[in-house]
Amino acid sequence: MSLNIKTTKDIEEVADFVASSINKQLELGKNVLWFATGGSSIKVQSKVASKIKEDHKGKLVITLTDERFGAPGHSDSNWFQLKELGFDIAGVRMIPFLTGKSISETTKELRDIIKEEMDKADYKIGNFGIGIDGHTAGILPHTEAVNSSELVCAYNTPLFDRVTITPKVIKELDEAIVFAMGENKWPILEKLEKEFPLEEDPSQILKQVKLLTIFTDKNI
Repeated sequence: MSLNIKTTKDIEEVADFVASSINKQLELGKNVLWFATGGSSIKVQSKVASKIKEDHKGKLVITLTDERFGAPGHSDSNWFQLKELGFDIAGVRMIPFLTGKSISETTKELRDIIKEEMDKADYKIGNFGIGIDGHTAGILPHTEAVNSSELVCAYNTPLFDRVTITPKVIKELDEAIVFAMGENKWPILEKLEKEFPLEEDPSQILKQVKLLTIFTDKNI
């Protein structure tokens, strides 16, 4: 497939693009489910929050693509880091992953919640980053998340226990917007233009989304 790649170094431009897409669907009267992500995309999404129009906020639901498991509000939490940069929209239902329950209870509850919200949504949009190892959301190469038949998967890694949506969710999105800045990301973007096994390069799943836009500082 031909990737829709936009070259920019201006995160305001990326934020405007994301907000415009969400606002357009809300103005059409659609129920929108937005999957926010962590990492370098946090700064972009904090700017998006201030650009969501007031009139239709009640039709927007926001949750995460993935989370580093721990106590609610721990400093490495994606949700905590988003909130620290002002990611808060009054009148919008926000669904964090961490509630203080065990990782197994958290995962089970999230599977039910994500299914319910996806069933209700008319438009499902996600923000994603891509790691230099090809991971996206919390789906690391050669982990059980890659081939999970569930909507949400939890597993252990040496650094963090992770809770993440799976390729099963990503394939059902209407739109995905990727933020991949920095020269160290350029090789993985070149890899994305080719075909590799999902097990080796989980970011390949993004190419199955109906509408995929990639923002990068790589000159094409």
